Amino acid sequence: MKEFHRTTVCFFTALFVVTALTACGNAGNPDGNTSDPPGNKQADTAPPKPVTVTMFNQSNGISDDRLQQFILEPLKQKLPHVTFEVVKDAKGTTMDELVAAGNFTDINYGSNPQFPPYLLKELQYDMNDLVKKHNLDLNRFDPTFINAVKTFDDKGKLYAIPFSTNLGVLIYNKDIFDRFGVAYPKDGMTWDETVELGRKLTRTQDGINYIGFDPGVATDIGQALSLPYVDTQTMKALVNNDQWKKIFDMLKRAYAVPGFVNAGKYDYGTGGFIKDRNVAMRPIWALQIMNAKSDLANVNWDVVSLPNFKEDLGQGREVDIHMLAISNVSKNKDAAMDVIKAITSDEVQRLMSEYGTPTVMKNEEIKKAYGSKLPEYKGKNVQAFFKTTPRVPHVITRYDATVRTEINNGRKDIATGNKDVNTLIREIQEKSDQKLSEMK
Repeated sequence: MKEFHRTTVCFFTALFVVTALTACGNAGNPDGNTSDPPGNKQADTAPPKPVTVTMFNQSNGISDDRLQQFILEPLKQKLPHVTFEVVKDAKGTTMDELVAAGNFTDINYGSNPQFPPYLLKELQYDMNDLVKKHNLDLNRFDPTFINAVKTFDDKGKLYAIPFSTNLGVLIYNKDIFDRFGVAYPKDGMTWDETVELGRKLTRTQDGINYIGFDPGVATDIGQALSLPYVDTQTMKALVNNDQWKKIFDMLKRAYAVPGFVNAGKYDYGTGGFIKDRNVAMRPIWALQIMNAKSDLANVNWDVVSLPNFKEDLGQGREVDIHMLAISNVSKNKDAAMDVIKAITSDEVQRLMSEYGTPTVMKNEEIKKAYGSKLPEYKGKNVQAFFKTTPRVPHVITRYDATVRTEINNGRKDIATGNKDVNTLIREIQEKSDQKLSEMK
């Protein structure tokens, strides 16, 4: 990412503060409309009073560079009267500690899978009235992402506004395909087609074990089916079913390719693709690519749309959005809404898209600009990110992580051939149920 002029920032402990020091012609108007208000009354053009807006960076979900480029700099230009403070999720400033001290922030920044702890602390605030008051046009947003936010309440309450998203694709190493004379993957492949393509590339040559296709973790595959993990009414896992059997059957076919498992190793990870460069294809997130673009400079890579099962082609992974939620303890809700309106403007969303962060807007021009300011993306099939539709997420619960861990741990038994799929799924169900019973 290129260097940017940084506004004045003061760092102390886990808090860093930016204060805009210069005036701006469109002060107080997040949409950048510089036309005079009706009547041009002095009272209407009086500069807004200085105000401080705070934001909790949950799990440090936004990097310093992206924070500076997509939030701090735009606010300096659009809302110079706002002092914007960001509290990092760190020792001494965790969500629990801030709530206990009665000092939680105006805004919570986090992803939708991370939202349950925020709800458990009862920090949520229905933003519908603020949306209307500040004329934030929700029709500009892709309805898939707005609907994902609405899954957190069944009465129409809106607890957050989408800010950015993450999308899955299949990344591949062109040099490995060229080395063995195999045609590149294409958009719209099934998992079975991907496994068979990987079979042609899985071999040992010149002392290097080449892996044609590493499918990644089972729960990432499950995301493309929006599979839930727990029935909170019965406190039982939702694993022993045909959907998870289909996923583990596919994993078994991938691991059974001769040469895939080497000395017990079956999980090559993103490092196998980016650093070891012996993996030819792997599912990956858009932001993983963007964050690793310097390392990927040494890889002749490209992407195609994320594969899926034949009956689910065209569907991507579950919605993974980064959201801005105004807390019910905020004393500056209107100013916080001004901030959200400013950084979800088309101008900022286009900038984000140009620098490799997928937009939450349905504006096709913003999508077409994706990666256009990144030289590392030149000539790549980056529109593949938008060729699958993100799935509305399953109902996320605080128990999901327990079951997810058991599911992903089960891959080893499939890869090493120790257990058949039916036995494994039954055991994962039993282990998960036991752990869930201890959490009641």
